[in-house]
Amino acid sequence: MQKREWRFKSGKKIKSVWLAIFIFLFCFCGIINSTTVMAKTDSSDPATSLTVVLNDNGVAYELASYTIEQLESMSQVEREYSSIDRMPAPVFTAAKGLDLESFLNNQGIDIDSVSYFRFYATDNLVKKMSKDMLLDQPAYYFPKIVECWDSYWDENSQIYTDVAKASEGATPVKPMLAITSSQGRFLSGPDWNSLDGSTCLRLCLGQVTPEECITMNFVRWIYKIEVFGKLRSGGGASSVAPRVTLSEPTANASYQVGETVQIEGTVEKLSTATLTITDQDGHAVYTVFDLPIQDGGFSEEFTLEADTIPGSYTIEVGPAPGSSLNSKQVFQVTAAPASAASITLNTPQADQTVQPGDKVEISGNARGLSSAKLEVIDPAKQSVYSSTINKSGDFNGEFTLGSDALPGDYIIKITSSGLKQDYTQVFKVARTKSDASTKNPTENKPESGIQSPAVTLKDISNHWAADRIKQLIARGAIKGYPDGSFKPDSTITRAEFITTVVKAFNLSKANGKSFSDTTGHWAQDYIATATAEGIVGGYNDKIFSPDDPVTREQMAAIIVKAARLTPAAVENSFSDSSSMAAWAREAVATIVKYQVIKGYPDNTFKPGSKATRAEAAAVIVNALNLK
Repeated sequence: MQKREWRFKSGKKIKSVWLAIFIFLFCFCGIINSTTVMAKTDSSDPATSLTVVLNDNGVAYELASYTIEQLESMSQVEREYSSIDRMPAPVFTAAKGLDLESFLNNQGIDIDSVSYFRFYATDNLVKKMSKDMLLDQPAYYFPKIVECWDSYWDENSQIYTDVAKASEGATPVKPMLAITSSQGRFLSGPDWNSLDGSTCLRLCLGQVTPEECITMNFVRWIYKIEVFGKLRSGGGASSVAPRVTLSEPTANASYQVGETVQIEGTVEKLSTATLTITDQDGHAVYTVFDLPIQDGGFSEEFTLEADTIPGSYTIEVGPAPGSSLNSKQVFQVTAAPASAASITLNTPQADQTVQPGDKVEISGNARGLSSAKLEVIDPAKQSVYSSTINKSGDFNGEFTLGSDALPGDYIIKITSSGLKQDYTQVFKVARTKSDASTKNPTENKPESGIQSPAVTLKDISNHWAADRIKQLIARGAIKGYPDGSFKPDSTITRAEFITTVVKAFNLSKANGKSFSDTTGHWAQDYIATATAEGIVGGYNDKIFSPDDPVTREQMAAIIVKAARLTPAAVENSFSDSSSMAAWAREAVATIVKYQVIKGYPDNTFKPGSKATRAEAAAVIVNALNLK
């Protein structure tokens, strides 16, 4: 018997033989079907419908849902694709169905706004793909990948040694959703005779280079696409997307301070909506989170209070604040007629007498004015103090008389083009400083502690925050008004809140940042101290808006920094947490964790709502008690 020797000329052929044996055994055992590519499972049910979901800033909306029959009635494309799978082996795909980008465009989606996609399959596979990979980068069909396999594929480096040869005949190709398709390894070309719907819907996409291994991205059995982006302006092209239309006020309608803005409109596919009004600086001045919808319509009134600043205001109504599904409308606010403009001065009172060296607090309310100049003139007709009232509403300022201040009548003079005549009020400076016991009890120097304060204010006796208001007054951080009131439910400005925080936490004066609208302001030094301590910043490098009401989320952020609280590693569970500013979310979670502040009984926090003097006092005292 003749002995036969088996010799192989190269290691490459040996590897090829072993590869062939491996494929044969794998297929024989039924572990893999050589004509398909593995997903999470090797088999599943074809999709019977396709749902498109828009995820707009974390809030998901179902835009549309289609049966396969409806998809087949849309414009169809036929395309060929090449790919390398994980074996590795060259794969060709023939596909008929929908161009992906055109389909998404028809849903009203702003393609430029998309960051990424999630594809959901019936075998429970969820595939995340970026827009850059799927839609932006150039991709191709390489018809030579099988023909060049034996000659140019390097199994060690997993590339074609002659890329130019493998790239011959490459044609650009865009991604699609295949309703019917066929896919197989080592084919001479895409098999158009074997199209079927067993993998419906299949995602198909091109290669960037001929050796790119992307077959695992050809997701099969897709029944849902989640798009992370926004609708085009005026979007809502699909039949399922919510639609919101504002009919009143009309674009750029004009109102005067003191008037009421009637807001009306219609909605589709929503049971409730969120309404937000923002001023010209983008600050929310009015928010309704659960605007009731009746018979497909809504109606709301917004009164332009005396402290409303003239300018452009934007109404936004929709599923959630900032959603691209919202409808917007701009209206204008002008100052009230001169006859309606007025000034009320609370302190100092007419003919009140103060001492040389005393600090004089000037506070009051401006109605129907966009700006005014305040000046204090001494008996020698010299200006000793000036400031600007830059909006309607409460204002305050303070200055300190010199120890050598002239005795006599001092005139507080407020001038504005909106006033029929200048407003004046007189207070007096005595010749010698009287005993401190004659002062208003709410301005006496406080004791060093915050326990058992002796404070009498006529409007807090039955108030929920009475104890903490008294403690904060006793600490010397805040005062009552000369008429013996505290006005616990009035709003508190950013300047007033910062001043109270600086005093309450005994922060040393520091040379921090000055803003264009804090220079010369009565709270300039307190604001500078707070910025130096890193407690607060402005809206930008120039604007602080000291006389704006402080909001609940701003209050939370300031207190967390002032009290040096360790940030909480938890998420907010409030139903309106999506409306919180990104910079405030951690602070709100932290301050709630430490029980310095709480939400409302309806599980909302109302981050943009204006804080009251009582709330400010309670939050500050609660934070101090943590020490």
